[in-house]
Formats: sequence, structure tokens, C-alpha cells
Amino acid sequence: MKSVIIKIIPYLVLFVILNVICYHYSDFYKQEHKYVQRIDDTIDNQSETIFLGDSHVETIKLLNLSDNVGNLAFGADGVYEMYIKVLIMLEKNKNLKQVFIATEPQMFNNTGSSNSTFLGRYLLKIDDSLNVYNKSKLNLLTDRVPLFNDGYIGFALNSLYENFKTSTSQKEKLWYSLTDNQRKEIAVATGISDHRNLMGNESFLEAYRALVSLCKQNNIKIIGVRFPVNENYINQCAEHDLKRVNNFLDALNLDAYLDYSTRISNPKYFADEDHLNKQGVAQLAQIIYKDTKIKITK
Repeated sequence: MKSVIIKIIPYLVLFVILNVICYHYSDFYKQEHKYVQRIDDTIDNQSETIFLGDSHVETIKLLNLSDNVGNLAFGADGVYEMYIKVLIMLEKNKNLKQVFIATEPQMFNNTGSSNSTFLGRYLLKIDDSLNVYNKSKLNLLTDRVPLFNDGYIGFALNSLYENFKTSTSQKEKLWYSLTDNQRKEIAVATGISDHRNLMGNESFLEAYRALVSLCKQNNIKIIGVRFPVNENYINQCAEHDLKRVNNFLDALNLDAYLDYSTRISNPKYFADEDHLNKQGVAQLAQIIYKDTKIKITK
């Protein structure tokens, strides 16, 4: 027995060293730090207004946000992540008055998010009655070990793949400097990719309904919002899919619904086909204030 343990020790040491290196130097865990910091800052500020969604909504980070506004949107976030963040805020933020939730069609595709791992520390302390990630407390704890973390492994493999891909020289240029045909080509390709398999995951829809219901039960105003995108991007959402998404949202009876998909079209206000730049977000903030009287900047 002793000899077996002696033989195993070097492998255990190597395993520990590899995990420490991954945790301290991986972009995945640097991203986790930003993710968690954004949640903790919103809790510390007891923000009255929060924004939830993916990278489209996250662009409000380019603004000088009011202390009363918490930007909880994050690239690659999905419905589950929005739902869990609502649970966290209900538990930790007693000043919450209104929630902006992303309603873009791509939010309802069938893609899960590796960001789920970043929420593990909170899931250990809150009551998620839906158990959206289907993880036990033990699973949540082992996720803290990089080489046991499926999210980290997937992120690492995807990063390796991206490094070997030939970069698209067009997208390295400023969006407004591209020709109309170049912008259209890029927007169509991304739009097709983002709008596949919409409304096919009932558990996503259940979580979305739940987050809306939780806000209403706690007298928190819930505002649906679609951020501006290139028209060739949103046009890749099939008409019948868009109708299904809109019918689903209509049935939720949101307090307000702001569809800005095509409200801004000038390329100078965009960073790429589906994200506003700093000028664009500043313009959108003014539009939101005009429509809701909610001022999100200082």
C-alpha cells in the first residue's frame, strides 16, 4: 500500500501544479474574475436598475454608468444565467426596482453557456428551485478544480481551435470603413449562425418565465429590450421563428418592451454587425431615457 501511495504522489503533485497554473494564468479564470466582480459591485452598490443579457446588452459597459445601474449582462450569457442572477439580486439587493432583460431572438437558441461555472459560488448559497444546471453541491465544488471543470475544458479547446483558424481580415477593420457588401457578408454569416434552433429548449423557456414571474412577485418592474443590430443580421432570423419568440414574450405581459433592433442603422455607431460602439450606446442611452425616464448614465 505504501509503495502504491509513493508512486501516486508525483502524479498528484503534477495534477495540483497544472490546476494552479490553469487557475492563475488562464483567460477563462480572468474572465471569471470580471464576471464575479460585476455581480459583487452591483450588490455593493445596491443598484436600483440592472441589465441582463449577452454581449449585445453588455455594451453598456462602455458608458459611465450611474451607481444606481448594475450591468450584469455578459458575453455568452444565456437564459439560465439571467435567471440565476435574478435569484442572486433578490437575495442580496433589496433596492432593486427595475430589470432590463434581453429579448433578442438569439437568446432563445439551443446553446448553453460556459459562464454557468462562474455562478457556482452563488449557487451554493441560494435556492434555485428549478436546478437549471442540474448540479449537486458536490458538482459545484468540483467545478472549482479547472481540470474537473467542463466549462474550462470547453473554453480551452475552443481557444485552441480559434488560434488555428485564419482570422477574417475584414473584421479586423473598423466596421464603418468596410463596404456595404463586406458588412452584409459578415452580418449574414453571423446572423445565420446565431439564429439556429430557436425556441426548441423548453427548460430555457421555463427559466425565462420564472425570472419574469419572480420579478413581478417582488414588485420589480421588468422591461424587455432588444439592442440595435445590423439589419442583415436580424433578417437571418426566420419569420416564423421571430413570430414564435414575439408571441412568447407577449404572453409574459412585461411592464414595457423596447424593440430597438433597427432603431440605429448608421455604421459609425457599430463596432461590428451586432454590437454598438461607445457612440452608439451613448445614443441608445438617450433613447432609453426618452422612452422610460430611466437615466442609466451619470
